[in-house]
This record gives sequence, structure tokens and C-alpha cells, in this order.
Amino acid sequence: MHSSTSSGTDSSVIVKPLSDTATKRAQLYHFLELALAHPGEEGHDYFRRVSAEEEFLLAYGQAVGSEAELAEKGGAAARAFFARFRTMSYEEVEAAHIGLFTNNYPHLPCPPYGSLFTAIDSEKRLAEMLTIKEFYQQHGVDIADSFDDLPDHICVELEFLQLLCFRENEAAQASEADVVAGIQSAQAEFLDRFLLPFASRLADIAIESVPQNCFSHLLDATRFYLLAHRSQLGGTA
Repeated sequence: MHSSTSSGTDSSVIVKPLSDTATKRAQLYHFLELALAHPGEEGHDYFRRVSAEEEFLLAYGQAVGSEAELAEKGGAAARAFFARFRTMSYEEVEAAHIGLFTNNYPHLPCPPYGSLFTAIDSEKRLAEMLTIKEFYQQHGVDIADSFDDLPDHICVELEFLQLLCFRENEAAQASEADVVAGIQSAQAEFLDRFLLPFASRLADIAIESVPQNCFSHLLDATRFYLLAHRSQLGGTA
């Protein structure tokens, strides 16, 4: 597994609409991963484009589908992110990202690591990180020894779900219904156990404590997208 937490942004993050829902979901996970990563100058240029907002909102609406209320709330949050981001210089965007996610630890508003919300000491945080790493491994994904981030970073978790969505698409194309069901079950379990409570908590804190930060709105949009995906998977969260 790799992460884009310190790299630039591929300008083809969102491509023309595709017919497959799983592919659309994967596109959204990829976009959110890149947008929540530390902004490079290429990323700053890309996310300021009107076309980037239009492409994102189109893909968001298609992926969320029939979840009308979540689509409306998530779309509004996304538009607030783009509107604020477009007025900011690269230095201002970088400062906003650092101020929300990395500055003045342990008192920063939104630490981007899930274990910091679920464990109160370093030993329990390590156990939590090992748990999520084991989940990755159970689904055929491992983290390279040279990887420079922790397995419970929000961008790593988003990337994992992107991968599962691509796998779902491949299985659907091959008409492997049992495989599709298994992958969707893994998505639901991962959302329930790890990403959804983590991202929801981040969004709550960000919107309450620093509503003027553009990334607070992006976290809010992410939360609504995750809720929609989980609802579409069915079952009890």
C-alpha cells in the first residue's frame, strides 16, 4: 500500500462518468485521499480549478445516488471547501492543513490517526494500529517497511477502501456474485470498525472548533460520503 500524504495531485483524479457504482466510489475515495493529504503546489493548482469542483460534485452525486439528504449535505460541504480553497494562496492552504492536522500535537484539533481517538495511552494505540494492519493483511494488503506513515492515518484508510471498491468492480465485471458480496461485507466491516466513527469524529471536532478552515468542510463532505456508502451496503452499522 502506498499513500499520497506528501505528494502532488494527479489532475485526472476524477474522469468522465462511468457506469459502474463501485468505480465511482473508488474515484471519490481517491479524490478525498488526495484532497486531505498535505497539499503540494500541484494539488493547490488542481483543487482551485472550477472544473475540479464540477467533476467532484458530479462524481459525488453519482456515487451517493439515492441517498438524497446525504448527497445534499455532502455537496454543500464540498462547495464550501472549494469556495474557501479557491481564495487561498498555497502558503495559506498549507498553514490551514498544518493547523488542523499536525500543529501543536497533542493539542491540535484533528489528529489524522484513528488510534488517537480510541486509545488513551501509547500501548493501547499500538494495539489499535496492529488491529487495523491485521485487517489490511486479511484482505491481501500489506504496508511496505519503507512506508513513512502509520496504518491508521485517514489517507491510508481512504486508500484501502478505494482498493476494495476497485476489487468490487473487477468481481462484478467477472459476474462473481459471491466475491462481490464478500468484498462489500469487508467494506461494511471496515467502515463500522474503523473509518466511519473516526472520520465522523474528525468532522464534528473540525466544524465545531475551526469552521473557517477549508479542510473542516472537506472532512464534513467526507463524513457524509462515508455515511452514504455505508447505507448503500445495507445491514446494521
